Amino acid sequence: MIEVLEAGALTSVQTAAGRPGWRHLGVPVGGAADPWSARLANRLVGNPDNAALLELTLHGPSLRFGASTAIALTGATFEARLNGLPLQMNAGRHVRAGSSLHIGVGDGARGYLAVAGGIDVELVLGSAATDLRTGFGGHEGRALRAGDRLGYGTSSGTMRRWNGPAPAGPIRIVPGPDRGADELVDVAWVVAPEADRTGVRLDGGAVRAERAEVASMALPVGAIQVPPDGRPIVMLADRPVTGGYPVAACVIRADIGRVAMLRTGDPVRLAWVSVEEARRALREMEGLLAALEGAETPPDDELGWAGAHG
Repeated sequence: MIEVLEAGALTSVQTAAGRPGWRHLGVPVGGAADPWSARLANRLVGNPDNAALLELTLHGPSLRFGASTAIALTGATFEARLNGLPLQMNAGRHVRAGSSLHIGVGDGARGYLAVAGGIDVELVLGSAATDLRTGFGGHEGRALRAGDRLGYGTSSGTMRRWNGPAPAGPIRIVPGPDRGADELVDVAWVVAPEADRTGVRLDGGAVRAERAEVASMALPVGAIQVPPDGRPIVMLADRPVTGGYPVAACVIRADIGRVAMLRTGDPVRLAWVSVEEARRALREMEGLLAALEGAETPPDDELGWAGAHG
């Protein structure tokens, strides 16, 4: 059992895949804002890619573990301490019963904490993901609060670490069905205060769309909508099923996680790529997951840290 001592800024139970298959009934896909980092966290502790885990936003929670397990923290680099000692990012780590984990501020918007065996919550419409807008799924359909208790499965014993490169360069986009795409790459954008799991609004310029509204259309993740004020919005996990603003472009799937990591005030550059380049980038991201290293983790986490710092 995990006891939530402090909840953090916004911590919720999510899954990498969210809740697909229900959009025809108006239910958003939701799930992790950065699915790749969520999958990575699960693989580091031997979980299936879609096991339920915790998504952290800006400032993480403080937790106490009632039984021994394994954990991994991915995404933004957070100030994390396990029993008072620094916790390495992107690596599976044994945790003994009674251990406390404190996760502070991150250098990006989101992180993912996987626990071996996955977080144990009731499935709603086939998914453990929390729909924060509607209030169902996950843990009581809401963000975590101090005093909450979460069950988790048993460790498989499989531990891994990841030492891959940090992504860099412009956010890559492909053209959408509506005009305005050329202007997107000519502006040094900045993330506006309106940035959450639904979408990230960009400031710094204005995109001229041919029409203020279009016929309602399905919104894929990464779609860049252009509202009447010309300030584009990159749609993320909790986006509505459909939208009526022009869609000038779409962020490629390989870069969705990078958008999810953006915080208010962060600079953003966009760059065109072809559809084939987008597919190649996605294959490269999948290859990074497939190439995870095996990690030999000491059975006692505190002895392991003592050896690392001695």
